[in-house]
Amino acid sequence: MTAIGTSFASWRAQARGLDYRSAFERVCGMGLAVIRLSASWREIGQAGYGDLDWLLRYAAAARQPVVLTVGMKALGWPEFYLPEGLNPSDPAVRRRALQHVAAVVHRYRDNPALVAWQIENEPFNRAGPQARWIPRPVVRREARLVRSMDPTRPLIVTTFAHFDEGLDRASSRHQSGWKRRLGLTIPAEREALTVLRQGDILGLDVYRSIGFIDAGGRERIGHAAADQLAAVVQWQRVARDQNKRLWVTEAQAEPWEARPRDVPQTVQPEDVVTLVNGLAGVGVETVLLWGSEYWLRRQDEGDPRWVEAVALGLKALA
Repeated sequence: MTAIGTSFASWRAQARGLDYRSAFERVCGMGLAVIRLSASWREIGQAGYGDLDWLLRYAAAARQPVVLTVGMKALGWPEFYLPEGLNPSDPAVRRRALQHVAAVVHRYRDNPALVAWQIENEPFNRAGPQARWIPRPVVRREARLVRSMDPTRPLIVTTFAHFDEGLDRASSRHQSGWKRRLGLTIPAEREALTVLRQGDILGLDVYRSIGFIDAGGRERIGHAAADQLAAVVQWQRVARDQNKRLWVTEAQAEPWEARPRDVPQTVQPEDVVTLVNGLAGVGVETVLLWGSEYWLRRQDEGDPRWVEAVALGLKALA
């Protein structure tokens, strides 16, 4: 049976005009198996731990299982959430990131709601305005540190899953054409698996329709290749052969438009149910739907279809 969850970030809720506390209470009331939160280094540096403390206290009181991401990256654009002026490529900053990770783990490892730690977010994919990625030794050091401080909970490392040839190439840390021709590139999924141990979790972020602006300035929509689900199955098999697990840590349940618009063109609520059914049909253990803050904003604006689609997906799997 596939478990359904979501992700939530206080800054994403506030950017959509929501009070993050009442929004999180609403998300916890949806009956989801797990909610993923982020320990944003930038937010903690600016405002302290107050917001995250409240989220994790509420989750514990509500008996809502959570996953917590740690590191230099956090949930959502601009991907890297470092204090202002810090460069993730600077070795001194990477050492400071370990101190940040240690402080977060020490603070929350006794919280009974916490079921897993996620190390970074899509660390081996290029992301953000400067298309940066995090080297494997850095991610491995962070993972080792978390294991040393909390040896009982599993770790998660996520990647942006196969979409199509163009986006796969753009998100890969391997930009050299000759390396690709000679087969010398390493898929992000393979790198993630090398960091993980038995019982840990490979996370795939699965998006179906992405809006973009072409070279001529026109809005376009890219659709996932026909073999996207087969690629999920392939990595599920590889993970299982290594006695590791696979989750879909982001399943698209929010539009990804090239430009802001009132009526989205990329994804509709019924597409959420279709995607959930497809992933459940191939036996994915856990699916975290992306977009909880968007669903609530739409509901407050008189469009409850997104929340209803999630409820329908949960009902179908009950």
